[in-house]
Amino acid sequence: MKIKLDRRLLKYAFHAFLVISMAIVVYQVLENMGYFTEQLMVLWKWIRRILSPFIIGIFAAYILNPGVRRFEESVYGRIKLLRNNIRIKRMLSISSMFLIVILFFVMIFVVVTPRVIASISDIVRNFPEYMDNTIVFVENLEVSLRAQNLDAFFQEFQIIEEIEAWLENGFQYIRESLDEIIDMIFFQITNITSGILNFLIGMIMAFYLLYDKNLIKKNINKVLYTIFSKEMVYKINDFGRDADDLFGRYIVGRSIDSFIIGVIAFIGLSILGIPYRMLFSIIIGVTNMIPYFGPYLGGIPVIIVTMFSSFQEALWVALFILALQQFDGLVLGPKILGDSVGIRPIWIILSIYVGGRIFGILGMFLGVPVFAVIVMFLERLIARRLGKRGISPAEAESAPHRGENVLKDG
Repeated sequence: MKIKLDRRLLKYAFHAFLVISMAIVVYQVLENMGYFTEQLMVLWKWIRRILSPFIIGIFAAYILNPGVRRFEESVYGRIKLLRNNIRIKRMLSISSMFLIVILFFVMIFVVVTPRVIASISDIVRNFPEYMDNTIVFVENLEVSLRAQNLDAFFQEFQIIEEIEAWLENGFQYIRESLDEIIDMIFFQITNITSGILNFLIGMIMAFYLLYDKNLIKKNINKVLYTIFSKEMVYKINDFGRDADDLFGRYIVGRSIDSFIIGVIAFIGLSILGIPYRMLFSIIIGVTNMIPYFGPYLGGIPVIIVTMFSSFQEALWVALFILALQQFDGLVLGPKILGDSVGIRPIWIILSIYVGGRIFGILGMFLGVPVFAVIVMFLERLIARRLGKRGISPAEAESAPHRGENVLKDG
């Protein structure tokens, strides 16, 4: 006796099995995210320790390459004596970018760093005063509220005592964190000689990577031709150029946007007469590199520290930061970045969360372009598979469901 199997039922059962299996896998991955994150961080620390100069060199070469290309095409390429001499033109372009980088770091160490360290030290030194002022404010609030005949309410729920305990714990945690930051800064300064060698080696490697970038591209193409077909190599090169363009537009655009926001923040805080304006503007500018969450991550500590000295000033700072972020989100950001990544906000938020969980602040910043490159790869893969079946992406998006066909036929 033959058992007749229903293929449609088997197909539905197989799909249900896949969905349940994927749900279990995703749940297990999220449940053990801490373990995976720890292992990835251990691996990353090992790679960073061994290949630190090489990583610095690749990163520096990638960041400086657009500027080198601009100098090579728009500055030295217009000089008749250098127009046909590619080697000298590239040497001068790389040297010009390195000179700009050196001047930038000199300005950071001479002008910015001392003022930032002085601001943090001043905040730590004045922290007991901030704590006393806040406790006095809470006690005055308690007196004014008790005058409204709310004694029984406060005695039953012990609200003021809870607020004071929470404030003391919060102040203690913030002060310990600031002390750790100060110690870390001085520790890094005293041990900076250990990193100077890696940095110098990395910059030397960046110089030669930029100088020989055409030769490196040719050698990579030779290796690709030995592995893949000519058509596949063309597709890999096209994808690499598009991914590089996406990464470059996002990093450069986000950096310019955040720099402008930091400068505007410094000017605005100076007009408002807010202390520690250099430190606050750097915090606002750096955290602005993170989409969506960055403005809030930078604005909250600025408002809290300002509130210690004056509640009215903190209110003005909050209004200023809110207006600044609205200007960035509605005017400046779209003007500079446009649709640089081409993915929906929900995926941007997801990439920030996953990148932050795995690689911290750096992951929150680089998670968006990395996820955008993955999405671009999947879109091209899907379009290629649809093309083999003779289906265009537009047809696949507008394909009717089985129920719609039945209704139309009926």
